[in-house]
Amino acid sequence: MQLASVYLYSTHGEVEFIDFNPGRLNIVTGVSRKGKSVLVKIIDYCLGRSDIPTSAGNVEKALSWVGAMWQFDDGGRAFVGRPLPQGQQKNVEALLTMGDATLQAPQFPFEPNMNTKTMRLELGQRIGIDESRIEPPLGSLRDPLRTHLGHAAFLCIQSQDEISSSTKIFHRSGERGVDEALRDTIPYFLGAVPPDQALQKAILRQEQRRLQRLERDLRDVIENAEGIEAELLALHSEAVDVGLADPLESTRPTNRNELVSLLHRASRDVSVVPPDTASTQSQDAERRARNDLERAEDELGQLLAQRALLLDESEGSSDYQDALKVQVGRLTSLDLLSPASVAAESGDEETSVQVPGCPVCGQETADPTSGQMRASLEKLKSQLVGIRGASPAKSAALESINQQIMEAQRRVRQLRQAVDATLSAQSAVGRDSSRRQDFTRGRIDALVARAPEADESNAARIRERIAVAEGTIDELQRSLSDDSARERLTTRLNRVGRDLTKHAQDLGLEHSDKNVRIDLAELTVVAEVDDDPVPLHRIGSAENWIGYHVTSHMALHESFIRHDRPVPRFLVLDQPSQGHYPSQRERQTEAGTADADDQAVRDLYKKMYDFVDDNNGKFQIIAVDHADFAEEWFTSSVVKDWRDQSQGQVGLVPAEWLERLDTTTDEEDPLIEE
Repeated sequence: MQLASVYLYSTHGEVEFIDFNPGRLNIVTGVSRKGKSVLVKIIDYCLGRSDIPTSAGNVEKALSWVGAMWQFDDGGRAFVGRPLPQGQQKNVEALLTMGDATLQAPQFPFEPNMNTKTMRLELGQRIGIDESRIEPPLGSLRDPLRTHLGHAAFLCIQSQDEISSSTKIFHRSGERGVDEALRDTIPYFLGAVPPDQALQKAILRQEQRRLQRLERDLRDVIENAEGIEAELLALHSEAVDVGLADPLESTRPTNRNELVSLLHRASRDVSVVPPDTASTQSQDAERRARNDLERAEDELGQLLAQRALLLDESEGSSDYQDALKVQVGRLTSLDLLSPASVAAESGDEETSVQVPGCPVCGQETADPTSGQMRASLEKLKSQLVGIRGASPAKSAALESINQQIMEAQRRVRQLRQAVDATLSAQSAVGRDSSRRQDFTRGRIDALVARAPEADESNAARIRERIAVAEGTIDELQRSLSDDSARERLTTRLNRVGRDLTKHAQDLGLEHSDKNVRIDLAELTVVAEVDDDPVPLHRIGSAENWIGYHVTSHMALHESFIRHDRPVPRFLVLDQPSQGHYPSQRERQTEAGTADADDQAVRDLYKKMYDFVDDNNGKFQIIAVDHADFAEEWFTSSVVKDWRDQSQGQVGLVPAEWLERLDTTTDEEDPLIEE
């Protein structure tokens, strides 16, 4: 997106415009107080800024609307109009129309059709800004940020007081919230974060919610599968009790398919047990269930006792091991003694005895105490080795008994449910055998219908879906990780730094023989001098500050163009020559100094001209300044010369618009201070 024209509409309906050349250097030159800086503010205003671009006074009273015609890379166009309400400091109304290359500015008067937020959204989407959601750092109190055209404008404008700043290099840096927005959005515009980051984060959140649902479903299936077997067994016992199943089948088969088959037959067949014997069988079934439960509970108690004993033994051996370690520590000082074989206390005469030396004086001594202590040390060490060797076996035994306890607990739960089922079957429907059988048939149908849901194959399918979701989440988290973003950002900034250094060397800026880079933390330029970072404010002189402002933005826009990033393809510079021609003295310097300043300004503009030319129409620079040179490359770049009376209009606002206003003189009411 580049600037094709700027429009001004008077309160009486007249229109004036300034045409610019996309893909070229465009220069608006003239003396002070002709509205050059107001032009820069109008461009910013037409990108969605809410501050009114004019100073209070004649200009504000003379204008009713301003507008800009934007040209896109594909040839399409968009017109943005903004009203200038009298006496208001901020405005959020806008008019936006889009079309092809034949689009013209609408006929005045016209009305706003949206607010600036919507205008920025639609215009930003037209150039590819996807309103990526940028999350603040962990622990920050700031709200998430959505990128828009206004953030891109920070990288495209340098006002008069910004281009000569010794501390910050970006438009509006230092204003509330702007520095944080710059640090958050520059990585996005550089392409250091995925272009579809917002979409990927949305997919990540969706997959995480899906994974939670699947894990919950798997837990339900597992719990249902564990409980369904006990319910099937209990219901089979109940079917036997009420006469729907053969008592010979009461051995409680554990195979689920066999249980389901038996229950299917029980719910559809007629009674297989005479009603007069059902009560006795029911009591027998209850008794058997209680006996089985008691045996299972006894088995569980024995297993728990075995585990407690094993744990006590482990703790005891641990205490004994600690005591041995203490004794070994005390005897370790024997290592000070010289190596010597110690005679066995058994009295074996064939065993050679070497008398140990004194650890203090080194003399031999016949005292056998040290040898005995050394033998004790070796014995203690061997006992420690034995205890450590036994530890893995105890751990394995403990793990095995824990598994047996879990299985016994599951068996106890099943049998308790079976006992409860026999009791409920006897009491729920009284002594009426037919009603009891109908009640049991209904329970069988309900439980058999639930049984397939608890099948292991269903759990396996859910596990497969969980594995797929986990893989997707891992891949998305890797692509969105802070480490990956930092690596990409470092790579992009390193390339920007190399381009910045080259451009600075072309202009002969101070410390450009070193590596120069952009510091996003401080939003400034830093030169690496003798392995120490030297920030811009320590480099000194307005010439260097302005030079580094211009070259750093050139390097950034080279990266935007190289990677086809959604940033407008223009740079607006307000008085880049002010470091050499302070506006208050208008070149009133000594001849030698003036010649050097002229050459430095000429070199700066030639650098801009060559930079635009090297980008083959993909970039546009607009400079408003006092500078004026006779070289053909400079004069061909001038789109407005407000010194030349032959051009008629010698300022931003036509003189007749101001003459109609019965107000103060220009001296009392300047367009803007420059």
